[in-house]
Amino acid sequence: MRKGRFIVIDGIGGCGKSTHAKLLHARMKKGTVLTHEPGGTPLGEKIRKLLLGDIIPTTDVATQFFLFWTARAEHMRERIVPALREGRDVICDRFDSSTFAFQIVGEKHPELEKLFWEARKAVLGKFEPDAYIVLDIPVLAAEKRRAGRKPQKDRFDEKDRAYQARVQSGFKKFAKVIGPSAHVVNSNRTKEEVDADVWNIARKILQ
Repeated sequence: MRKGRFIVIDGIGGCGKSTHAKLLHARMKKGTVLTHEPGGTPLGEKIRKLLLGDIIPTTDVATQFFLFWTARAEHMRERIVPALREGRDVICDRFDSSTFAFQIVGEKHPELEKLFWEARKAVLGKFEPDAYIVLDIPVLAAEKRRAGRKPQKDRFDEKDRAYQARVQSGFKKFAKVIGPSAHVVNSNRTKEEVDADVWNIARKILQ
């Protein structure tokens, strides 16, 4: 039995990642797991409420950083790794690419970068994603999309444009470091155009 394929879809808030994760899931074979971060497990969902609300001080980046990795370790252990071992494919809406982009680049804490890669090696092991699909969109366009959503509490989305621009550059930096398994897709287009590109990338991974 082949190990399942692990695909991450990520980007700044309003890029369309959740929409395209769902569209990709609909295209893939029965049994494919669609999950998200932070969250994905009972413990992860509790941590998600802490992180996306106002409970964790925004200045306490180290606390945020370790909570994200705590949730991710549980997510890997309880849901992602078992599925991959069973030969089931996994699509994740956000993953460690977001931790890099938001906590290290967005929050301007480069001193956490070395620790990030060490945590990644310890938590992911041999189950690193087969592909990261980063949806790239201008900050203003993403802001307009977020404005049209139903109200949802996410303090990261509420931060200013300069912060969002740093996060966007963080995703691109992450993709550059990861190399061939990372794909940056222009998402400032129609849903159908972006979906076609996402599917073309995923189809090659799934072969």
